[in-house]
Amino acid sequence: EPVSQGWSGMCWNFCTTSFFETEINRINGKKIKLSELYNTYWEYVEKAKGFIKERGNSVFGEGSQSNALIRLWKKYGCVPAQAYTGMKEGQKFHGHEKMYNEMLSYLNSIKQSNAWNEEVAIETIKSILNNYIGKPPEEFEYEGKKITPLDFLKNITIENFCCVCRLF
Repeated sequence: EPVSQGWSGMCWNFCTTSFFETEINRINGKKIKLSELYNTYWEYVEKAKGFIKERGNSVFGEGSQSNALIRLWKKYGCVPAQAYTGMKEGQKFHGHEKMYNEMLSYLNSIKQSNAWNEEVAIETIKSILNNYIGKPPEEFEYEGKKITPLDFLKNITIENFCCVCRLF
């Protein structure tokens, strides 16, 4: 089913996640809804790391590309939507303008002050993300067991999943 990305720059994420959900269903008959916001969280963290490593000479934008999902899943795993929605209680749709602007403003202040402490900067970016979309789970319950995002990824991918997923 179509899922609204609301007012966010996550089209890359929603379409690619949907593709993988469809492939999981096509190949093993398992209907699963994956969390797009888990991917979004970690993509912002990775973009912030790139911005810092490049001393502000890389783009920190809302969009990304479909291949980002494979890179993110390899490093952070993935989670089902019920384990991480990225929405606060009562929130009906995604809206990331304030969150994005706050992160961008913070990163630009780092650039202006030449304060390139990656550890401090990434903790601040995570703090902003946690405030707006919540902290992603380090483990969650799935099919009656506690599982990590990387173990969940191994659980839902199979050898013949698709040519792209063989990379996992």
